[in-house]
Amino acid sequence: MVLPRVIRSASARHDLDAIWDRLAGQAGPEIADAVLARIFETMYRAADNPFLYRERPEHTGRPRRVNVFRYAIFFEALPDGDGIFVWRVIHGSRDLPRFIFRPSEDDSD
Repeated sequence: MVLPRVIRSASARHDLDAIWDRLAGQAGPEIADAVLARIFETMYRAADNPFLYRERPEHTGRPRRVNVFRYAIFFEALPDGDGIFVWRVIHGSRDLPRFIFRPSEDDSD
């Protein structure tokens, strides 16, 4: 089985590092690893069929959104439909409109 593509923006990579650092400091590295594993599983599940998730017109660029724990993963489907481009991974209590915008293509892994 071939995994769908998950391309993360630099902002999303930074978000994931910050989530791990915060959780490891508060709850320990095992918890941080488990939460990040679920976030990655959710990203790959979304990448497998990104059109199951509705567009969010309240955000510029109309990203799609999926939640895992208290985090929101904002993404768009890749043009060929074989994966996703992850914009951000943000805690749901943050001021989301302030942080959600389409990153540059040059800003990805």
